[in-house]
Amino acid sequence: MRVYPNINPALLGDAAASAGEGVWVKFPQLQEWIKGEKKPTVHQLAEFAKAVHVPFGFFFLQELPKKENKLPLFRTGSQQPEFNYSYALSETIDTIQQRQDWLVDYLRSEYEEALPFVGRFSETDNYKAIADDIRQVLQLPLNWSQFLPDKEAALKYVINKAEAAGIFVAVNGVLGNSNKSLNPAEFKGFVLSNKWAPYIFINGKDYPAARIFTFMHELAHIWLDRSAALDIEQLMPASTEVEKLCDAVAAELLVAEQVLLEEWKKVSDRANHLDVLERFFKVSKVVIARRLLDLGIYTKPQFFRFYNEYKIYWDARSNEEGGGGSFYNNQPYRVGVRFFETVSRAAESGKLLYTDAYKLTNLYGSTFYKFKTHLES
Repeated sequence: MRVYPNINPALLGDAAASAGEGVWVKFPQLQEWIKGEKKPTVHQLAEFAKAVHVPFGFFFLQELPKKENKLPLFRTGSQQPEFNYSYALSETIDTIQQRQDWLVDYLRSEYEEALPFVGRFSETDNYKAIADDIRQVLQLPLNWSQFLPDKEAALKYVINKAEAAGIFVAVNGVLGNSNKSLNPAEFKGFVLSNKWAPYIFINGKDYPAARIFTFMHELAHIWLDRSAALDIEQLMPASTEVEKLCDAVAAELLVAEQVLLEEWKKVSDRANHLDVLERFFKVSKVVIARRLLDLGIYTKPQFFRFYNEYKIYWDARSNEEGGGGSFYNNQPYRVGVRFFETVSRAAESGKLLYTDAYKLTNLYGSTFYKFKTHLES
């Protein structure tokens, strides 16, 4: 016998609105449910709640509880932050916030000292001074990227350097371990600054060319002790002094002005100058083009024309290659190596229940131990 629960159908529409087009395909009767023409069974409602990442019991309320987002989201060109953003972004921020809250309590209980570089500078400081200090703390040479094999290695390299300095990092393109993608058009990443456990999150669905720029931008936020989410469309910041400063720091860290000007003299008359500079710096041509814009070598129309062509190229390439990859190869970036090692150490010492370790990492049972073995291999 089928059971049809007495729910508030309007809440189905509210939940579906932030879930993407796929939910309408998966639940072809959804429109009829929302209109009240038909009712979902208990099983169908449970499956729908799982698909939209909303607790089952919420659909019996008069209205979904309003959630107050506190992390500012800065969009390209904007002068004021936004606080009205998607459920997926809100939940992702909450997950990282929960991890950070636990980390702060644990690290302080272990008598770890506050990180001296968090908030070392203010928005009135020079971007080169901030970039130089980040290089010193992370032990990055001025031309650090040219000795690495490719762009992917460059991102891994700076993430490892940041984690070694005490910063926690996660790179994920989906909500938790679900199949719900995080929209890079909404946000590229965010940072939760903290004296003990600063945490950077990078949207893994963004273009590879943009991820390392976002990462460096978020590093600058930590040195200013300013938490924020951002979208950086076309590698352009929001129109606030802090965002423009962090943008300048990111550009200097990736492509140092001194080095670029020296290399530009060698290639300025070559049609393929971006190809040559890309091989030298091991960062994307679009990042180099953005730096050439900063230095007045490229005009804005010239940069935007190239950026839009590059975006089309990456869209086509992403569609051809598809997603996937090994779960255990991707997971270190979803969870974060430093975070997992800290959680694992706490569990081994008895200061954290393994059930809580599973919840914090979103790795349960044997998956937790297999992942640990993978990291140690």
